[in-house]
Amino acid sequence: MTAPDTLRYAKIPLTHGSSAIPALGFGTLIPDPLATEQATKTALEVGFRHFDCSERYRNEQAVGDAMQEVFKAGTIQRKDVFVTTKLWNNNHRPERVKPAFEASRQRLRLDYVDCYLVHTPLPSNRATSRTRGTSAARLSMILR
Repeated sequence: MTAPDTLRYAKIPLTHGSSAIPALGFGTLIPDPLATEQATKTALEVGFRHFDCSERYRNEQAVGDAMQEVFKAGTIQRKDVFVTTKLWNNNHRPERVKPAFEASRQRLRLDYVDCYLVHTPLPSNRATSRTRGTSAARLSMILR
């Protein structure tokens, strides 16, 4: 007897809209661009629909190339894939958020990104309330 694969299909509803993010995501922190592209295609083929990216990983283009190839094949549609990415620390100032967002979106070759997170990679006991408040405010502005 096998247990149902509930986590694979579980989604978490978003409070700022009618969509939901898949609970299980594929992390794209893979240093080699060719390995990133192949892993992303394979992840899509086996059923992942949430991809976690970051400007800092420096592989958004490889992730985007893989997604576009799969989308063009017609087996998976863009609307079924949830993509998140993160700003690196040097792009947290308000005047740098939108250009950094657009640069990531273009590297990912996507007409939109489902979620863009501004964060500082500090342990929670070192993060200031100002940092957490800024991150939450910017994140809520960009959610679709």
